[in-house]
Amino acid sequence: MRPPDLVLYLGSRVVSAVGNLASVAVFARVLGPAEYGVYILIFAWAIIAYGFAAQWMKFAYFGGYRSATAGAYVATYARLVLAAVAITTLILLGIAPLAGWSIAFTVALAALFGAMAIYEAAVEVSRTRLQSGTVAAAMVCRAVFVLAGGWGALSLSPSAVALALAVAAGHLAAAVPCLVALRDLGRARPEREAALQMVRYGWPLIFSFGVLALGQTVDRLLIAWYAGNAVLGPYGVIADLMRQSFMVVGEAIALALITVAKQHADEGRHDESRVIMRQAFTACVAAATLGTAFFVVFGHPLANLVLGEAFAGPAYDIVTPLALAFGFMMLRSFYFGQVIYFTDATLLDLIASVTFVVVSVLLGVMLVPAHGAFGGALALLVAHAAACAVVAVRGRTLYRFPVDPGPLVGMTIVAMLFVAASRGVEWLLGATRMALAMDAALFGIAALVIAWRFGLLALIGTRSVRGTGAP
Repeated sequence: MRPPDLVLYLGSRVVSAVGNLASVAVFARVLGPAEYGVYILIFAWAIIAYGFAAQWMKFAYFGGYRSATAGAYVATYARLVLAAVAITTLILLGIAPLAGWSIAFTVALAALFGAMAIYEAAVEVSRTRLQSGTVAAAMVCRAVFVLAGGWGALSLSPSAVALALAVAAGHLAAAVPCLVALRDLGRARPEREAALQMVRYGWPLIFSFGVLALGQTVDRLLIAWYAGNAVLGPYGVIADLMRQSFMVVGEAIALALITVAKQHADEGRHDESRVIMRQAFTACVAAATLGTAFFVVFGHPLANLVLGEAFAGPAYDIVTPLALAFGFMMLRSFYFGQVIYFTDATLLDLIASVTFVVVSVLLGVMLVPAHGAFGGALALLVAHAAACAVVAVRGRTLYRFPVDPGPLVGMTIVAMLFVAASRGVEWLLGATRMALAMDAALFGIAALVIAWRFGLLALIGTRSVRGTGAP
């Protein structure tokens, strides 16, 4: 048996991300900006529904999971998720006439929400049972099934509704490896006490994640309202590609390092936990700084290559604020925000989420009508920065996560120097292939400097004995 490690998770996430990138490129090109904007609206409402109805369960389950009571806890979690899917579907059908949604739009929305909830729950169970191979298989399967199903659906009916239904089916199919891995718990039964424990742990997260989901999508809702779906399409696809890229590394860090640190903390091995959390901080800062710099320099050329000019044209103005926004998101979600697993900090997460949505809504209402997609991107940047600051400052008073100034300052300086050097290359050579080649070389140098100077290469060999349950 081998415990999960950074290489396995990162490898599966990279493969999954490549598949998802291909999916977005194909789907966006087939549908075009306006119809793809409708799909983004469906997905945005599905995210909001998931945030309020099901995401809190995932975190409450992980926060209270103990291997000694795994069977009952998993069975209880599954029952709660299915109940949430059923109740939320009825609510969506009820509010559809008030929201002006068509029957097709509502059915696609409900299907996408339900499939996402089931897939995420199945993966979370396998993750907590340390079944790293199963989790990796599910990640890859989702990318493959979504791409294949979406392509097939668009071949028959090129519409946003058809795509949403196909994506929902892909999520359900990808959950199969995790569901099969639960066969040894087939006789487990849900317990009332386990359900109450999850609710007690997670009730503040109901509002926290719901508000956060609303904040993460309000820019899209405002852009659709004020500027139309044709503007939303390019904005949404660029933002999704960038955010997903950050989450690839962020989820790998959380899965491979934060999970280990939490187990050590639960066992009273706090010194070992802090060592691993220090590694997680260094990795998160590297991902945030290098990722932001990468998209500032290469975002527009990549969008033009992958999506075409119809989507890449508007990207030039929004790439920089979006890259900075998701850099802050990376630090909040995959490092500072993990404090909720180490102490009773669910109320802090709610406060940060409220801060996020208030800032996002206020700035969005002020900026989007006049500045369109750029206004939405700027509002998102300030909102993510504010929420990250709240969690970073207040969270460390509840549970003192390591924060090393050296990596934070040093990596930021290296990233800024790379961007400045890239601008100098562009001034000298213009927007040419030679300039892109030099930028790529400069980025490679910057990444190597950071990896060497701050010990990131050592993380590749990270191993921690974490109990049993992995295949």
